[in-house]
Amino acid sequence: MKRIVAVLLPLVFLVGVIAIAPPALAGANKMNVTVVMHNARTEEIVWGIANRIKESLEKNTSGEMAVRLLGPEVGGERDLMEGTSRNEFQIFQSGDMGVSTYGAKYAVMTVPFVFPGYEGVDKAYKGKLGEKLNEAMIKNGNIRIVGLSRRGARLLTANKAIPTPAELKGLKLRVPEIKTWVEVWKEIGALPTPVAWPEVFTALQTGVVNGQENPILQISEAKLYEVQKFVMMTEHLSTYFHWVVNEKFYQGLTPANRKIVEDAIKSATEWGSGQQAEKANALRAAMEKSHGVKFIEVDKPKFIAAARPAIDRIASEQWAPEVKGMLQEIVGK
Repeated sequence: MKRIVAVLLPLVFLVGVIAIAPPALAGANKMNVTVVMHNARTEEIVWGIANRIKESLEKNTSGEMAVRLLGPEVGGERDLMEGTSRNEFQIFQSGDMGVSTYGAKYAVMTVPFVFPGYEGVDKAYKGKLGEKLNEAMIKNGNIRIVGLSRRGARLLTANKAIPTPAELKGLKLRVPEIKTWVEVWKEIGALPTPVAWPEVFTALQTGVVNGQENPILQISEAKLYEVQKFVMMTEHLSTYFHWVVNEKFYQGLTPANRKIVEDAIKSATEWGSGQQAEKANALRAAMEKSHGVKFIEVDKPKFIAAARPAIDRIASEQWAPEVKGMLQEIVGK
């Protein structure tokens, strides 16, 4: 009898282990893929992109990939970025924090007041600068940029008009935890205060900060017009969301599945960029008419001149030596 029990106990234990094994282990042919976004679910374009990626991956792999979508409920942008670097998440919708953290020596496209518009930014991403940036992202962060979705020019908001840097002096300005952004805005005269995106509305409402900067889609979708009534047309950054993939996950895919991932992200981000362009003008009109928001034209040359000392320091202290030449090919100076 003892011998029978001795044989049965290991079998019972083994059955129990199998029963509680997670899906990734229980189904050898199933690949669990998590797509994370640091923007709220109400931001329909971002989540529309993510849903299209999910649908494409599950359809074109015939269910081999099971995709789940997670948002800021699991953390702020830095948390999600670091989690993707560790392969806790496989695909990540990043703002500018990822490239500024892991690709700082080549992250020229994410420094305020460097490029006059999208034409120069697009040339940078598609050229030598973009190649070097992605190499640095892979080496330093274990993530690679696979797609870009346009998010619009970033605009300054506050509860007063700020047409020149003089009116900005002493303003507690929410910025992401990006060193170059903090440096530039501090140079211009603001008091940069890093606040995680999910906490920005409350921080503005309670006076922890008095201003912030974001594209019009994020301003509208986060309902910041309820606590900020002035939008300054600084257009200090022509920005993209970076859709990045963990490098270990990417290299572990078969060539066929790798192409499916790349095509899914490319198609979804192209859709998202088109949606952004269509929506921006309508949102401005709605914010003016329905919420009493005033859009203020600014003296851009004065802002650029005020930012220039910080940009020059960043160029000499942080950018790779070859960046200056690459930048001159694009903007001519």
